[in-house]
Amino acid sequence: MTENGILLIADISGYTEFIKLHNLAKKPIFGAALAKNFESHASTIVADLLETVIDAVEPSLRLNKLEGDAAFFFSSSKIGSTSGNEIVDVMAQANEAFNKKLSDLAFVQACGCEPCTQSKNLRLKICAHKGNFSLNTIRNFEELSGEDVILTHRMLKNDISSSEYWLVTDAFYKTLNTENKNKFTTITQDLESFDKVKLNFMELGSPMPRNEQIEKQSRAYNWILQAGYFGAQMFRKKRVR
Repeated sequence: MTENGILLIADISGYTEFIKLHNLAKKPIFGAALAKNFESHASTIVADLLETVIDAVEPSLRLNKLEGDAAFFFSSSKIGSTSGNEIVDVMAQANEAFNKKLSDLAFVQACGCEPCTQSKNLRLKICAHKGNFSLNTIRNFEELSGEDVILTHRMLKNDISSSEYWLVTDAFYKTLNTENKNKFTTITQDLESFDKVKLNFMELGSPMPRNEQIEKQSRAYNWILQAGYFGAQMFRKKRVR
């Protein structure tokens, strides 16, 4: 059955650089072990950030699936909200929650590994579209398909240099009130399989996350905090298995 609603994807910028550990893995003796440990830290931080975004976006939109460093959401007349103005508010809440979580996780920088020290550079970008899609249930999984689903994902593959922005289609933009429309600038992007597409762009440019309380604590204390944080996450994963 074809549905009409909002399609939204929230993607963590900087993830590729964040997990570039292949060179470390090639180093003799301890390289592979260190790379595995660093990769575990990277995946833990990203999972925590994505969970924070999901908490902010639901229940206005339903999570469809996690896609590595991104979360894909949707709504329809039967599920969540199809109000563009409400979704813009949700996008703002997601960005605020993401940046707060980055600030709360500032203690991980005491670890010293590349993912932990570079975590402060991670940012969130969000693409949204209003369109049609087919929703099918395969066992316990909801699968979305259709041209508009592909378009929403293609929007991430653009030539925008910013790492933190909102990008919405004209179909989504037209549902907004004047106040929200004025937040965006019209641009054109050449998207794979869709040629030139008129889109609406807003750059956010949040400041580098800071946490004065954590910065005042000793490095040794923060090191203990990060060790407990990653240890708890590892224990939780083992319990789930």
